[in-house]
Amino acid sequence: LVIENIFDHHPLMLTALVRSFESEYVRQSLDTGHAYINYTQGAPAVDYWVKTAGELLGHVHLQDTDGYSDRHWTIGDGKIDWRCLFAALAELPQQPRLVLELADNTDIPRAMRWFSERGLAR
Repeated sequence: LVIENIFDHHPLMLTALVRSFESEYVRQSLDTGHAYINYTQGAPAVDYWVKTAGELLGHVHLQDTDGYSDRHWTIGDGKIDWRCLFAALAELPQQPRLVLELADNTDIPRAMRWFSERGLAR
């Protein structure tokens, strides 16, 4: 079971909720678009959500946005700082599942090229 950030304004509340279950089967899910929208309204940056969740992060929805709405744009079309996000992911003791959550599934090859061209895909 993963619990996703939606309207959460700070990652500590979600992390505390996940910890309260005291179960290895309950983890945190990070939606990059949701986190970035909240960032534009004063919440911490997207990479801070990764650092705060740490080993509790089990799942990440990768989608880009301009910060005004939950756009599900392909990676690189919005304003998310992907290098900082992937640097934070690289520091985790184990890697969460990464899921491209795009409005148009035909954009998946373009998103993968974008990551690959920047050395973010392995």
